[in-house]
Amino acid sequence: MAGALVCMLFLTVACVGLGAAATHAFRRHRACLRLKASGVETTGQCTSLSWSQDTVSVRFSYALADGTKYEADSFHESRTSVSPGSTFPIVYDPVFPAVAEVADLLSEAIRFHRLVLVAITPVILLLATLDVGLALAVLLLL
Repeated sequence: MAGALVCMLFLTVACVGLGAAATHAFRRHRACLRLKASGVETTGQCTSLSWSQDTVSVRFSYALADGTKYEADSFHESRTSVSPGSTFPIVYDPVFPAVAEVADLLSEAIRFHRLVLVAITPVILLLATLDVGLALAVLLLL
């Protein structure tokens, strides 16, 4: 009985953790789709590069037509030809101007976040089903 409760707790925590990851991926996916559908293209300037294992993220700044300045981080990519100070096209959301992406990386970001959702969703459903099944089995044994 105690083992079943520990398993239920583990499954619940795993579902919550994966659910949080799926929520983040869903929000990023939606933001990228909004950028693709109604984003405004402008020029961004690389302010720095951030390396993480075998990927790099570009930190860039950009200004709106009214002169307001923003900074954002790009989708992680395996390599880049961008260096600090260089300029390139970016797309920002006119409704939420702080949301922006490097124009060349937008399609890749959409595919990546969709893939994360497609991979995580069945795992969450499986774990939730196991959790509920185990809970019902424990209740029947009481």
